[in-house]
Amino acid sequence: MSHQKKGEADYSKSMKTVAAAILVMGLSLATIILVYLWFGHIGPSFSAERQQEQEDELREQYGMEPRERFTSKELEVPPSLRNVTGAGS
Repeated sequence: MSHQKKGEADYSKSMKTVAAAILVMGLSLATIILVYLWFGHIGPSFSAERQQEQEDELREQYGMEPRERFTSKELEVPPSLRNVTGAGS
């Protein structure tokens, strides 16, 4: 009889550990989803705007004249391929 009760106690302890692990995984997943939803609305337009701002800052810092602004579609093409695809013309 005592062996069975000891086994039940071990099982109960194991299940509490499993439950805690599942709870931590669930909270982690919920956190990841919330962060994605929070930052997800920024999208590619944020990156395009930030890239333009950085280029403007660097051109000013190094004394270069400002350049024409590219559209978001043109910014998706790497500079080395803009002449090949015609996106930078």
